[in-house]
Amino acid sequence: MALDDEPDLIDELLEWVVPPDLEARPKAEQLAVGNSLLHRLKEALVNDTESLTRQVSRRQVSSELPQLIGEVVIAAAWAEDAGGNFLQATSGDWNRRARGYDDTSSRLVKALRDAAPKELVDRLEAALELRHFVVHGVWVNGSFVKHPDTGEPFDFVSMKRRYRTEAPEKETKALKKSALKWLAREFWEIEDELEELHSKVLFGKDKAE
Repeated sequence: MALDDEPDLIDELLEWVVPPDLEARPKAEQLAVGNSLLHRLKEALVNDTESLTRQVSRRQVSSELPQLIGEVVIAAAWAEDAGGNFLQATSGDWNRRARGYDDTSSRLVKALRDAAPKELVDRLEAALELRHFVVHGVWVNGSFVKHPDTGEPFDFVSMKRRYRTEAPEKETKALKKSALKWLAREFWEIEDELEELHSKVLFGKDKAE
């Protein structure tokens, strides 16, 4: 199939598969329909090997993405573990689980509010919010989104379901590779500061320093 013929084909396919009232529907439903549309396009273009390959490549966002995601996940886990250990140490009782020790990330943050410096907890909360997009998001190539200040394209877009809303909703966040690398470093720095606090509780300020 010639490249110049594809726009006409796509227009025909859109008329065939897209509901006429799609734009009037809730954003979450629009995104769900869009995802389903990609699968229908895959079936419709099964006889066009090149077009099918381009469509399927949406799942191959970047060869670097798995490593970037993994680095964030590993660093975040260490930071959460450091926070839990710090909370347990401050409780003074190793025979009873402290509040926030192995809870959800939001409960961990809430428990740390009563025990750790506000600035550090604020950083952890903000980083964990971004971590949700990294772990729970559906990733696509972000080149179609331009940075509002620089005009440069983003590397990725992550889409995730919004948690516990009355109607189904989705959130999106455009990210560059550098942002994911920064997020991993941020978690490691937070982990280091939490471990320093943990050490001071266990061994006293002088020994920790």
